[in-house]
Amino acid sequence: RFAYVSNATNDNISILDYKNGHKIVGTITLKIDKRIDAKRGLMPFGLTLSKDEKTLYVALLAFNTVAVVDVPTRSVRGLIPTGWGPTRVALSPNERVLYVTSARGYGAGPNGGRDYVKPPQGTYIGDVQLGTFQAIPLPQGGGVRGGVTQLATYTKQAIANTFETVSVADSKNPLPALPRGGQSPIKHIVYITKENRTYDEIFGQLRQANGDSSLARYGVGVTVKTNNRKPISDSLTNVNVMPNHHRAARQWAFSDNFYCDSDASIHGHHWMMGTIPNEWVEANSSSEGRFDAFSKAPGRRFPKTTGAIDPEDYNEIGGLWEALKRNKTSFYNFGEANEYAGSFEEYTTTQFGAAQSVAFPMPAAVYPRTSRNYAGFNTDIPDQYRMEQFEQEFTEKWLNPWSSRKKLNDPMPKLITMQVPNDHGAGVRPDFGFPYPHSFMADNDLAVGRILHFLSRTPYWKDMLVIITEDDPQGGVDHIDAHRSVLMMAGPYVKRGYVSHTHANFGSLLKVIYNILGVPYVNQYDQTASLLQDFFTDKPDFTPYDAVLPDKRIFDPETAMKPYNTPPFNKKFDWRTIQGGPKMDDRAEQRADHYRQQGVEK
Repeated sequence: RFAYVSNATNDNISILDYKNGHKIVGTITLKIDKRIDAKRGLMPFGLTLSKDEKTLYVALLAFNTVAVVDVPTRSVRGLIPTGWGPTRVALSPNERVLYVTSARGYGAGPNGGRDYVKPPQGTYIGDVQLGTFQAIPLPQGGGVRGGVTQLATYTKQAIANTFETVSVADSKNPLPALPRGGQSPIKHIVYITKENRTYDEIFGQLRQANGDSSLARYGVGVTVKTNNRKPISDSLTNVNVMPNHHRAARQWAFSDNFYCDSDASIHGHHWMMGTIPNEWVEANSSSEGRFDAFSKAPGRRFPKTTGAIDPEDYNEIGGLWEALKRNKTSFYNFGEANEYAGSFEEYTTTQFGAAQSVAFPMPAAVYPRTSRNYAGFNTDIPDQYRMEQFEQEFTEKWLNPWSSRKKLNDPMPKLITMQVPNDHGAGVRPDFGFPYPHSFMADNDLAVGRILHFLSRTPYWKDMLVIITEDDPQGGVDHIDAHRSVLMMAGPYVKRGYVSHTHANFGSLLKVIYNILGVPYVNQYDQTASLLQDFFTDKPDFTPYDAVLPDKRIFDPETAMKPYNTPPFNKKFDWRTIQGGPKMDDRAEQRADHYRQQGVEK
């Protein structure tokens, strides 16, 4: 008589009377622990019903458990631990065994290193990460009466697998323990995402941390082999591919225990923007990334968006964008919400980074707060061009206090999100300044150096935090885990020369943002994430950062910027100007402009 339907983004089950008008006759709210019940993020997906219709087993995709639901009371009796991402559940014919499939199983584990034995399927994160099948005995036949003690044990283990409650007494730490839990001296955050790198391939050489130097192909002093597709020269030796990453990591703080929750970009940008990828994303993520505008297939196509969340995968109260808007916290976005499948990417598509054949929806919260002149994901455009766009717009909006239209521009927003994507890599283009795969990494490295160089010379630096990470780790290998990736923090209140060993993920980064800016958490991932107070100090050091150039043998920024030296772009690489930092207002020029606006020559 009844149908049970899982509502992933609402953490509940709808009960439908499908023999009597298909009416909704009830709702089962999935409450599992008072400490997190107020937040969403369980993501109920597959479910099965016992023969007596009194027990419902629900796979909680985002909580790595199966909920055992008592149907008569419409309450959760307990939890059964599973692998990563349980998707389907079924009962054996005699109902003594519960079968569970989990999409990611035990995770990926390492996919490289000195002692790593390559499996037959290869080393790509999506290939080494296998699903699991569990056959779980249900004592005394399961059902309402059976296995009370065992279920209590399972429940305790499920909660322990996910979070613990700790006491925090460091009230002086610039990172408050909770949103609105204290006043932070940090007022501005710049949240930067890069693309697809693991920890070891960039930081494996850093001796004070847990790395494998044999995997550090994008480190410093490394050997770059001749490009096989188009030979250019013999192998290059002693090449500094990403010197700014190493310098910034040593100057401030980085983690050797940070893991992306994502496998690829379709998941990564969702996680980074505070949206848990729901079952719609998970089920469609492996589909081909294209858009057939003339298909006769019914229904909406899967546009494979990244930072721009689709209506189908919107969590109940949204993500980062919506949380900031609700809290009336100012923010501005450079390139993190306008990538869709079916786009055209050329080196001349510099306004957004891609041309769209179809108008896709962008979330209402971020649409008016997104740069209209910043190239998002498009590896045909050098990151140096993005830096020219960023520095120019930042200067015009938040550094120049005078303009021809109004006396004082708006101050810098509390949060800036920014995509700097060229460490994704692409096919080599020697004529455009990218003769090696390493060239894209060097381009990205210089962009990161330029961001820190520029920001640390602005008036906002005194109360700024810069967070730098990757959206996913799929492009590289790591001797600890294929999900281990890059996390750096910089700013006056970040410790100097520090390595964090605290386990961290995207939830941890969002917790930093929410706690500092006083924004309430959105979901249970924010609430249960680790608190990264060890990164911070209450004794600020305002020393700016000095960017360094990469090895010109693999990347010459002047060559990469040559296509943009002429109209309509009129941009070129000028290292001396870059080193000088942001151009602040000239008082004489502003004085003259002041009188010109009044029609007075003086």
